[in-house]
Amino acid sequence: MNENSDISNVNHNEKIKYEKNESKENYQCIIENLNDLVIVLNKDGRYEYINEISAYKLLGYNREDLIGKSMLNFVHPDDIERVTNSLQEVYSNKEEIIESRYKHKDGNWIWFETKLKTFKDKTGNLKLLSISREITKQKLTYKKLKKNEERYRRIAENINDLILILNTKIEFEYVNEKIALKLIGYRNNDLIGKSVLNYIHPDDVEQVINFFEDRNKSNDIITELRFKHKKEHWIWFECRGKAYYDKSGILKWFIILKNITERKTAEERYQFIFEKSPNAILLINFKGIVIDSNTISEKILGYDKDFLIDRSFEELTDIFPMEIKSFFKKIFKASFKGEFPEPIEVEIKKKEGKNIWVNIQASLLKIENETLIQFIFQDITQKKKAELLEEEFKDQLESEVKSRTKELNDALEQQKHYLDQIIKSSQFKTEFMASMSHELRTPLNAIIGFTDLLLEGIYGTLNPEQLDFLKDIKSSAEHQFDMIKHILDISKIEAGQLTLNIQKFSLNSIVNQIKSSLKPLYKKKDLKFKIKGLETEKEIYADPIRFKEILLNLVSNAVKYTIEGKITLLVQEKYDYWLFKVRDTGIGIATKDYNLIFKEFKRVDSPYVRSVTGTGLGLSLTRRLINLHGGEINFFSVLGAGTTFTFSISKKFEKKYDHH
Repeated sequence: MNENSDISNVNHNEKIKYEKNESKENYQCIIENLNDLVIVLNKDGRYEYINEISAYKLLGYNREDLIGKSMLNFVHPDDIERVTNSLQEVYSNKEEIIESRYKHKDGNWIWFETKLKTFKDKTGNLKLLSISREITKQKLTYKKLKKNEERYRRIAENINDLILILNTKIEFEYVNEKIALKLIGYRNNDLIGKSVLNYIHPDDVEQVINFFEDRNKSNDIITELRFKHKKEHWIWFECRGKAYYDKSGILKWFIILKNITERKTAEERYQFIFEKSPNAILLINFKGIVIDSNTISEKILGYDKDFLIDRSFEELTDIFPMEIKSFFKKIFKASFKGEFPEPIEVEIKKKEGKNIWVNIQASLLKIENETLIQFIFQDITQKKKAELLEEEFKDQLESEVKSRTKELNDALEQQKHYLDQIIKSSQFKTEFMASMSHELRTPLNAIIGFTDLLLEGIYGTLNPEQLDFLKDIKSSAEHQFDMIKHILDISKIEAGQLTLNIQKFSLNSIVNQIKSSLKPLYKKKDLKFKIKGLETEKEIYADPIRFKEILLNLVSNAVKYTIEGKITLLVQEKYDYWLFKVRDTGIGIATKDYNLIFKEFKRVDSPYVRSVTGTGLGLSLTRRLINLHGGEINFFSVLGAGTTFTFSISKKFEKKYDHH
């Protein structure tokens, strides 16, 4: 019985021993095949154990490459201090989790998240258990995200528009402070956490509230509103916003505010001129529908605003006879080509049946993103009567010169009165064009600006055909812009509104600026540009901006019309004036075309000239600016051999301003 009991005890002990060995082998197998790196360090920080499969897979090392060596030999130099501190904390009976880099056998650095913990082995020796999980991809992703976040932050802080992020209470959570300070005078601490409604114009608050309350219907905001500047005045903004959910699932609003105060001011100024104009003005869309009319239209045309608006050409046959319909078609074509037809004179019938003569001028306007045709109706009935009277008097003059002297004198006196009225009307036209031309540049600026954005690909990639169309649009807009700028300057000179800002400045500096700005053009054509007479520093009294415009017009024309050779600028100082000569070796001017050179909207008719863009206003404006400086301009040219333009600038300004 006892013998059997002993045998039984022996078998039981063997079974327990076997089960322990089997369990140890199972754990060993599991640890060796883990994706994580399992390391046991002694108290000196040297490797005593490492799961070799993971070590080779993650770091490229075999067990013999590591066992007995210090862990710090494999830690990145920038991480050693942090790892050392963590080891000290762990040996103080604390558990640590750190992120650090370990050197791969191929020399690269691998990021790990490591959990450190101490334990005692079966002999009572203190050891350290390290379990590391590779996080290289996560760290690189995080680094990339941080880099992108920083880049987007820099973009937001330096963009010209005001960027806001609002919460559901319509409170500021983010503002690009640099632009906020520039546009509305506030810093972040003035805005963050406060309701945006505190800064919105009272007349605009309701629409803002409606947008946010109606967010379930539409997540987009597109509107115009006024924002209070810190100095208590109002700034107009175009507001574009969109709802989104942040990474925590919280609803936010992303808002971009573009400053449109200048545009709004221009629109208000245009509206003032529109209403105060002595001429009837109708705004018509490209479908031939009247969009708006000013108050004086009722007096001149006989129809009030309520009758005219939303009616087409076909319904207003008295106001728009066949000649005006043909004129409208020419304008429609000109809107693409950039060459507007001359004003027309037609006879129309007013509402009460009375016939009047009107001069009709047309132009394009962009209002609220819609391009409209502006028709200006000037009543010239009296002018026409004067013309008829003049013809009648000429027919009767020979036969009735003696018997009708008194009547003729009366008629001539009446004619003088009519001519005075015509002169006044002409002067008003000049003044009106000087004012209106400035307003016309605003929509062209928008066309050129938005076309540039599209060409730069900011809103998506364009196909070649779209690029060609946009380049044509930009070229036409810039051509129109130049023409309007020249018209504005000429009109201001005619109206006596352009005054010179006389200053003393360096002639050498201005000439060098012009040479620098035109260098790409004449270098592209392989032309030489020589300057004579400025070997020493010279100063001149004139309007520096207008003088630069004079010289730039003449030199750029020389570059345009010179195919090969050179351009020479000669400067000579005389006793009471400066003399300038711009000489080229270009295509020259035929004698028959001499009378066209300084006329507005006139250009020499030749294949080469037609191939070069131009408004036909540059030389006319140049001559007027030279005349304002008390000088004269003339030219000498030989067809096919070149042209020399010579102009003078009076020194009378030097005597007048020298005491300053």
